[in-house]
Amino acid sequence: MSTSTRSTPRARVAALLLACILLAVAHTWPYARAPHRYSRVDNADYLLNAWAISWVAHQAFADPSRLFEANIFWPAHRTLAYSEAMVVQGLMAAPIRLLGGSPVLAFNGVMLAGFALTAFAFGLLAFRWTGSWGAALLTASAAGFNAHLFTRMAHLQAMHVEFIALALYGLDQVFTRARVRDAVTLGAGFALQGLTSIYLLMFTTWALIFAGASRLWTAERTRRGRAVALTGLAAAVALLLLGPYLTAYYRTFLDQHFSRSVADNVDLAGSYTDYLSSVSWVHYWWSRPFVDVSRSINFPGVAVLTLSAVALIPGRRGPAARELMCATGAVGCALVAVLPRMPGYERIHDLIPLFWAVRVQAHIGQVVLLFLALLAGFGLARLEHAWGARRGWLAVAAAAIALVNAEACRAPLPYRAFDGIPPIYGVLRDAPNPVVVELPVYDRRAWAGNAVYMLNSTSHWKPLVNGYSGFMPASYTRLQADLAGFPGHEALETMHARGITHAVVHEAAFIGMHGQARFDEIAMIQSLDRIAHDGDIHVYRLR
Repeated sequence: MSTSTRSTPRARVAALLLACILLAVAHTWPYARAPHRYSRVDNADYLLNAWAISWVAHQAFADPSRLFEANIFWPAHRTLAYSEAMVVQGLMAAPIRLLGGSPVLAFNGVMLAGFALTAFAFGLLAFRWTGSWGAALLTASAAGFNAHLFTRMAHLQAMHVEFIALALYGLDQVFTRARVRDAVTLGAGFALQGLTSIYLLMFTTWALIFAGASRLWTAERTRRGRAVALTGLAAAVALLLLGPYLTAYYRTFLDQHFSRSVADNVDLAGSYTDYLSSVSWVHYWWSRPFVDVSRSINFPGVAVLTLSAVALIPGRRGPAARELMCATGAVGCALVAVLPRMPGYERIHDLIPLFWAVRVQAHIGQVVLLFLALLAGFGLARLEHAWGARRGWLAVAAAAIALVNAEACRAPLPYRAFDGIPPIYGVLRDAPNPVVVELPVYDRRAWAGNAVYMLNSTSHWKPLVNGYSGFMPASYTRLQADLAGFPGHEALETMHARGITHAVVHEAAFIGMHGQARFDEIAMIQSLDRIAHDGDIHVYRLR
C-alpha cells in the first residue's frame, strides 16, 4: 500500500472534504435547515457550551489575558476553568459572533464543522496510510459519524477530535521519517486537541501512550533512540503551547481543590455494555437494554468490526506496524475505560492526573471508535488489494461505506426552537458597571436552571452571580443560601454588601419556587427600582 502523499490529487482531497460536509449535514438533519433556530436550548449542557464558546469568541479579542475570568459565579476567579474552556471551538465561533450571529447559530456552526473536520482529518490520514480513497471515505464516515456522537449532541467538545488524527500522523512520522518537523507536528496536534477539551487532552495522552508503545516495540532498534528523543521534543512543544491553558486549570485546582473522586470514576467507568450500545435506527431495537445501563454509547457497527478484523488477519501482508498501533490503541483505551472498576484502583487514582482530572472515564470509548475507524480503513484497503483488477470493486466499496453510515444514522435529530435572547437584556448592556443576579437562584438540586441565565448574559457580558458548570464553588453555595429569602431584608443586605446592583426576576419561575405572595412583596420594596419589564421578565436596580 502506497504511503506517498505527492500523488494526492487536490481535486480528490476537495471531494473528500465536500463529502464530509454533506455527510455532516445529512447526519445532523434538520439543523442545517435553520441553524439559527434549531437547537437543544432545553439542555443545560448545551446552554453551558453555547455560552462558553461565545465567551471565548468575545474575550479572546477584548482581553485575552483574562480569558479564564469568565462572567459567571461572580466574584469567583477563573470560572471558565470550572468546565471545558473549548478555546479552539471558541475561536471557530468568533466570526459568527463578531458578525452578530447568536450563540445558538455559533454552536450549530461549530458543531457541523466538528463533524466534518473530524471525518475529513481521519479520512485524509487513512488515505496517507493506505493509498485508497475508498478506505479514506470509509474511515471518515466511521470516525466522524458514530454511535458515541449522536448521544452527546450537547457536548461540543466531543465533536472536535480532528487533531487526534494530526497527532497520530506526527507520531507515525516520528518513527518513519524521524525529522524534527515530525516532532513539531506531533506536539502541535496534541496541543490543539488539548485546547478543545481537558477530557480529550487526557484521552489523547492515553491514546498516544499506547500507540507510541506499540510503534516503539515494532520499530527497528537503530530508530528507537531518535524516535524517543523526538517524542520528548514533541512533549516540549506541546507544553509550550499549552502552558497558559494548563496553568489556569492548575491554579483552579489549587484554589478550589477541584478534582474528581474515586467514587466519581467508579460510578462512571466503562463497561462491555458500552460497546453493545447504539441509538441508531438500525441497531436501537436490539441495543436498547444495553443503552439503558451504559455510561457511554460506543457500538462501532458490524461493518467497522468486520473490516477491523480483516485488517488484523495474519498473513503475508499484515497486520503491519500501523495496524498493530491502532489495535493497541483501541485495546488500551478500552481497558482505561473499565480500570476504575478493577480492585485496587483507589490506590492509584490520586497519583495519576489522567484519572482524577476527568469524571466519566467511559467516554474514552470515543477514542476506541477512532482507532477502529482507522482499522476498518486498513481492512477495506486490504480487500481492495486482494480484489485486484477485477470489475465491481467500486460497488463493493460504495456498499461498505453506505453500510457504515446507515449503521450510525439517527437523523432526523430532535430539536427545540430558539427565538433569541429577550431584548430586555439590552438594559443591562447599557448600564454602567452592573453586577447582576437572576432570580430565582437555584440550589445544588436544580442549579442547571442557571444555564439559561448564562446564555442570556451573552448579550451583555456583565458580571453574573449565577452559574452552571462542572464544578460548584463554595462562594456560590453561600450566596445562594443568603439570597434564598429575597426580597427579604437579609437578602437585600447581602446584595448591597456584595456589590450586586441589578436583579432580573423571572416571574413564573420565581412564583413556582417561592409563591405568589413572595413575588408580590417585590413591588413594595422601596430599595428596588423596576427599570424594565418584558412579559415574564422584570429588571430591578438596587438603590
